[in-house]
Amino acid sequence: MQLEWLEDFIELARTRSLSRAAENRCVTHPAFGRRIRALEEWVGSALIERKQPLSLTPCGVLFLDAATQSLALLTAVRAQFQGTTLSRDEPVRIATGRTLACDFFPDWYQSLNRQLGSFPVSLVTSGAQEAISKLSAGEVDLLLSFSSPLTQTLMDPQRFDSRVLASEELLPVSAPDAHGQPRQQIAVDSSALTIPWLAFSPTLALRGVLAQHLEQLPQRLALRMVYQADSYDAILEMAKRGIGLAWLPRMVVKGALESGDLLIAGSAEFRVSFDVSLHRLRANQSELVMKIWNSL
Repeated sequence: MQLEWLEDFIELARTRSLSRAAENRCVTHPAFGRRIRALEEWVGSALIERKQPLSLTPCGVLFLDAATQSLALLTAVRAQFQGTTLSRDEPVRIATGRTLACDFFPDWYQSLNRQLGSFPVSLVTSGAQEAISKLSAGEVDLLLSFSSPLTQTLMDPQRFDSRVLASEELLPVSAPDAHGQPRQQIAVDSSALTIPWLAFSPTLALRGVLAQHLEQLPQRLALRMVYQADSYDAILEMAKRGIGLAWLPRMVVKGALESGDLLIAGSAEFRVSFDVSLHRLRANQSELVMKIWNSL
């Protein structure tokens, strides 16, 4: 059995596509298929259902967890053997989202530098689920993310450590009208869908945070989705143009609120609190990662 077979299977489980997984692993489709079949022969059982849409067999689901844990542990041990630490020349690999990369990471990184001295970082941005997969597979050392129902579901506390770095809010915002009032005001209605709403795509971590909060309100809000995007900045631009009401992180809308391009469009009960958190595999005990972790 070869380690690359485990990496192939984890990528296939992530993409649920033989052709896309083969492309991501930089091998031809036939060669990738042969490697998956070789892994199944080694395991002694079929791991995937070869039909559309592609899915894992019950054995495949169990083996995926074993494969990710084994690969993560081996990667962490190999890193220790190759130099005991992530040396000053080897970057700490951090996965995060585009918004946190721009609006949170630079200040946080500078504060760490003041505490620990300068060290190199390799930052990769992606959707929440992909970033969690990268951490689980040992492809990154740390995950910087918005806390959400998704992270709470996928981050097994027996495998991952988590630390809260900051508290944040989702604010309901709208462009001002001619009288200096929010163009879209939050209204409560049990039946009518009247407020144009700029929504989060399913890949955004805060979609679940917002959905959970709205579900807990005593009455349903009268929202009509007119736009959906997988970028908080894209939603911000549409909100500034008056297209609809949006919930956005305070760090994203701070400048627009200060300039008057946006106004808060609802009372305190419509604001949604959440955390910015850092996560790591418990198996990753490299010195610099632990130094960062213990400094938080």
